[in-house]
Amino acid sequence: MVKFKNTNEIMEFIRNFNKLYDLIRIVDPISKKIIEYEEVGEKPYSSICYDYWKNGTMCPNCVSSRAINENDTFVKIEYNKDKIYMVMASPAKIIDKNYIVEMLKDITETGIVPDLKGKTVEEINEIINKLNKEIITDELTQVFNRRYLNERLPVDIYASINNKNKLSVIMLDIDFFKNVNDNYGHLAGDFVLKEISNIIKKNIRKDHDWVAKYGGDEFFVSLPNADKKAAYRTAETIKNEVENKEFVYEGQKIHITVSLGVYTLDSKKIIMEELIDITDKNMNEAKIKGRNNIISS
Repeated sequence: MVKFKNTNEIMEFIRNFNKLYDLIRIVDPISKKIIEYEEVGEKPYSSICYDYWKNGTMCPNCVSSRAINENDTFVKIEYNKDKIYMVMASPAKIIDKNYIVEMLKDITETGIVPDLKGKTVEEINEIINKLNKEIITDELTQVFNRRYLNERLPVDIYASINNKNKLSVIMLDIDFFKNVNDNYGHLAGDFVLKEISNIIKKNIRKDHDWVAKYGGDEFFVSLPNADKKAAYRTAETIKNEVENKEFVYEGQKIHITVSLGVYTLDSKKIIMEELIDITDKNMNEAKIKGRNNIISS
């Protein structure tokens, strides 16, 4: 990662490559705030980076978070209802703080994204969103993948601490999942994973909460602005629905239970790894205490 003394030094350096971009900006990848911005003849759309895309929400496929996490440069395609942009995000350090340099290039008329001629705004949005969604989605269960968790959870933690809002998270593990694969086959195991994913998605708030596949048979759920009681109720609803559901695969009935760990962050400063570790320990305690259980803290 290249080190700079200040934002001006970064901007001066990038101006040497002015044919690569139509817009450059320096972004804090956690707060999503634009630190510096330059576009000829225009003012910043907002102080928040994702407002430029006019979707009203953080980009699921956030290449700035990915660039910081993996200390590398990443590229994606975005659309702001007017133009299609290629976005390149690269990490840079100013003194001891990490930032992202984003270069946006208008590629509307280049043909890089094919078959857009004559399409409506809604159709173009759907095509771009599909391209971005595939990168952060678990192929089997169609929930978010581990990459998305690593990029989104630090932002949720920051928002909770900065805005003094509660953040609750849940870790869920399928009890004796190995027995399902051993006794009924791996395709039956895949079926169970997809069904569990659907139960979780059904019982969390759409466009507010999110769920990611954490490991082989583990899921992680983030519940922004949910207190301890609300998070426990969500976990309990999921647990009971799984326990009472009749999982039938090729005529075979499979009984499934899950163990869940719940943790609520209340403006306490914590990093992602610590939050996951606490929640994981609660989940393991639920398994030790007999499985089909919930431990909350």
